[in-house]
Amino acid sequence: MMSDLYLKRNERKIRVLYPVGGKRNVLRLVEGVKLKSFTGPNGRGITVQERDGKIRSLSVSKCVASL
Repeated sequence: MMSDLYLKRNERKIRVLYPVGGKRNVLRLVEGVKLKSFTGPNGRGITVQERDGKIRSLSVSKCVASL
């Protein structure tokens, strides 16, 4: 299901839960616009621009579906 994020078209709104700091058991809500998808040495990922203007790179394998 989260692999759908990788295939989602750019400039679409997303809403996903992601671990704080990338490796904790505490999740935070990431809302924003998907800018691009990429494949790196650690697997697939997406780049998201949040509402406050910050740009984040998220690993698709760590993303959790939002409620």
